[in-house]
Amino acid sequence: MSKLYFKLLTLLLLVTSANSYAQFYEIYQAVNIESYQGKKFTFEGKIYYKDPIANDSWLVLAARSVDANGKLIKNALYNENAGDYHKKDDWSSYVLNGKIDKNAKFLAIGVAIAGPGNYYLDDFKLFIEDGKNRIEIPIHNSDFEGDSLLNWKTMTMDKNTSLSLSQETVFSGKQALFIDNSKLTVAPTLGSNAELGKYMDVNGIKLYYEVYGKGEPLLLIHGNNSSMGSFNKQLEALSKKYRVIGLDSRGQGKSTSDGTKITYELMAEDVNTFLEKLQLKNVNILGWSDGGNIAVVLGMQHPDKINKMAIMGTVLYNNDSSVTSETNKLIRKQVKEMESKGISETNMDYRLKMLLLTEPNINPDALQKIQAPTLVMAGQYDVVKEKHTKLIAEKIPHSKLIIFKGGDHEAPTKMPELFNETVLTFFDQKAQ
Repeated sequence: MSKLYFKLLTLLLLVTSANSYAQFYEIYQAVNIESYQGKKFTFEGKIYYKDPIANDSWLVLAARSVDANGKLIKNALYNENAGDYHKKDDWSSYVLNGKIDKNAKFLAIGVAIAGPGNYYLDDFKLFIEDGKNRIEIPIHNSDFEGDSLLNWKTMTMDKNTSLSLSQETVFSGKQALFIDNSKLTVAPTLGSNAELGKYMDVNGIKLYYEVYGKGEPLLLIHGNNSSMGSFNKQLEALSKKYRVIGLDSRGQGKSTSDGTKITYELMAEDVNTFLEKLQLKNVNILGWSDGGNIAVVLGMQHPDKINKMAIMGTVLYNNDSSVTSETNKLIRKQVKEMESKGISETNMDYRLKMLLLTEPNINPDALQKIQAPTLVMAGQYDVVKEKHTKLIAEKIPHSKLIIFKGGDHEAPTKMPELFNETVLTFFDQKAQ
């Protein structure tokens, strides 16, 4: 058991993703659930944010199914969004629901943390739904009243981060676990670079942006509910040849928002005003997912602003001919879960999910307005159907189509070398 347990922890460490805007690590405990394979589970925990929640500083619950050989099964489960449960200056009740894989022997449960925030954790509980019975599964020192943290293991935690039992702030009992990041030094990253980051007043909101490198301007426009940080694996390659401008869309990343209904036309107008204030015309644009949608609208409404554009995983509208049914089913499920929790329709995450379901509404023939040479890209297994991607390429004059073999919607992250080479070849090519 002991050797297998540590093998499990090693494997967890190897697969932990650092796809975040700051230092990312996890705290786990492996629980034997062999008798409950295939059953639904509920993992609960009390979290107190000592520092404000932010795009680059957050904590969520996490769980992974692991087989008898210590091999991870499928992807880890996380809370969809830290902000859904967060209460300012109070204990927050986080809940993670999932299903144990039928081949799992262990469920590795704990928290995933990004950024420099400090937190208190207390009263973790794990329940299994077994028919009509709700069975609580023991977790070692789940209330942190014991003196030892041996059963709680860390992965990719910075040497300057410390864990300790504290009596300063508790939910119940006499102690809670304190995660101290006060000595943590977070290296600047794309989307979280205090030295380069600036704000610009645009259409009643503040847009956050960063600029890297020299040369022709190249604007990065990210996907839904993300930030410029999603282009982290593109920055080095692109900034060697171009003046790369990372931009957070309204209400996302570090940019602010207001009560105006979010549409792709609105965000395209944000970009247009942003470029005007920078006194830029004929910029190159790299748009991914929602960023591609925004770029397309900008190209139709303000063709003078774009020199060339490369778009990845773009849609003109959302129906069964453009997006996989599994994708829309998942988004609708997430919306229903948010509504069941009483999350307001003014919540930005809710608004962005509704945007995906109801927008854009672009007539394919309107793409004839785009004058800029355009690289239309998607993955072979993209959530955007290949037929729809080909339709976009067919309708845009002076376009080129690339389908990344074996790739999906996350090609910029999962196959960055090929993606970057493809994009740079397109932008570097002289006009015929």
